[in-house]
Amino acid sequence: MKNAQTASSFVSSDVESSRLFFLDLVENEEFSVVFGGFERCAADYRIDRRDFPWYSLEFVSHGEGRLWLGGVEATLIPGSFFVYGPSQFHRIESSRTNPLGKYFVGFTGSGVEAFLESFGMPSGFVSRCPKGELIRRAFDTLIDRGIRKSGLARPLCATITRQLLLMCRDDATDEENTDGAAFATYSRAKEYIERNFIGITTLEGISSGCGIDAPYICRLFARYHDESPYQFLTRLRMEHASRMLLESDAPVKSVAAALGFKDAFHFSRVFKSVHHVPPSRFRQTMHPQWSNRKQVDEIR
Repeated sequence: MKNAQTASSFVSSDVESSRLFFLDLVENEEFSVVFGGFERCAADYRIDRRDFPWYSLEFVSHGEGRLWLGGVEATLIPGSFFVYGPSQFHRIESSRTNPLGKYFVGFTGSGVEAFLESFGMPSGFVSRCPKGELIRRAFDTLIDRGIRKSGLARPLCATITRQLLLMCRDDATDEENTDGAAFATYSRAKEYIERNFIGITTLEGISSGCGIDAPYICRLFARYHDESPYQFLTRLRMEHASRMLLESDAPVKSVAAALGFKDAFHFSRVFKSVHHVPPSRFRQTMHPQWSNRKQVDEIR
């Protein structure tokens, strides 16, 4: 309990919603997880710490921000990740117009430093994974296992965290692979989707809007992304839907209509395919501040 209280004191309150877990710390372990989660940052989110007592991996799922870590200043965008260690100064600020959504896990142990050094990602390491969907899924699995707190939660979370670290390191951007006309075209298509995802619903709409042949867009996403352009579009639309659900009492039918769905049941199925729970229960899966809010719709 004391460990959970200590860990919770390092969780920012400047968030719109969060999904967190805390584990009891056992002394003298080689690698153990203390806490982890996902948070949707508020526009005024800012972390400025020198006294964080553990190691941490953070991964940006969406949004933008700035990072100051180990004498390095970096822009945070989807796919950005970074590692910091005990008492290492770090500052994280979210964009006010496009707030961060990020995963994180805190861990400790006698073997952590050697593990990180052996794979070339010491404290202060900052990079980016252009393909982030598998990492998001692994973080979701980590959070689910941490929240369940089964008898094997601690070793499972430790194993998943090591896997996450290795996946991030293995997929870290090779600058040579992000230079050239193909990557520039991919970036143009991706940015078009990010700016216009509310109004477009099909691959043909993406192709027409950014003036790029649809099959070529698919090939570019297969090369530089780990989702198809339509999957990427759908995820952005469902993340926007989740923000609407959390930031208002709007019925599910109203949220569906705002995104152009004529059938709320179809919207619910698409939403569940992304967030793993139906929209009618989504509010209850996030920060406790939402768990007691009246459910105005029961669309499954």
